Amino acid sequence: MPAARAVILGVVQGLTEFLPVSSSAHLVLLARLGRWRKDSLDLEVALHLGCLLALLAAFRGEWSWLLRSGLTGTDPNARALLASLLLACIPASVAGVVLERYARGTFRRLPQIAALTALMGGVLILADHVLGSDRGLLQVTWRDGLVIGLAQALALLPGVSRSGVTITAGVLLGFSLPAAVSFSFLLAAPILAGAGLWGLRHLSWRGIPRGERQTMAIGLITAALVGYFAIAFMLRVIAHIHLTPFGLYRLLFALLLWRLASTRQAD
Repeated sequence: MPAARAVILGVVQGLTEFLPVSSSAHLVLLARLGRWRKDSLDLEVALHLGCLLALLAAFRGEWSWLLRSGLTGTDPNARALLASLLLACIPASVAGVVLERYARGTFRRLPQIAALTALMGGVLILADHVLGSDRGLLQVTWRDGLVIGLAQALALLPGVSRSGVTITAGVLLGFSLPAAVSFSFLLAAPILAGAGLWGLRHLSWRGIPRGERQTMAIGLITAALVGYFAIAFMLRVIAHIHLTPFGLYRLLFALLLWRLASTRQAD
């Protein structure tokens, strides 16, 4: 059962981490439906690291260029983009350290998650009406990075979606949808790396129980494989399908959450 559960969680995390539908909302629903206890920190870290591996594999060329040319200063475009990404990491990193436990504890009730899921669904649909701008990825400024980073901090609230809120922020700043998606995914790499390292820091104090190592490996590999294909799907089709299908899905998913919440209250 632990192995099957790790596969299920890896599939859900790998898909919903990169599709703008909120991974946290889906994982909360999955835990409620399966009557699972809260997942161990070990598996949570493994899922984050699996998604990080997917990102590094999908954007290996971009990160090689950014680190090689951006750090040495040989390419002004690479240096500017790298600086914007680093600046965008700051708000979410600070908020994650200071407010994560409060945000995830206070806003973890199904009605609240449903409300945020529906709200963000409406935002995605509305964002489609401002599409048509043609700013490219290499036109990102430090101000853009700061605004997108501030938006990313909202993803601490279950139901918001990190990819959804950062893609929407990019579109509202005038970037083309493919450019907004690419920046969102590039930005996810240091955030997931930080989350993974933060979790490993806690695990190092007590080590990883032998019985959980296989479960972690299964979850990591599953999240990495599924996440890679989710990234490829988004990069390939987002310019054709836009954001409305994801917004409509979120509205339907919010109805499911509200239905489940009302059923639990009636019981």
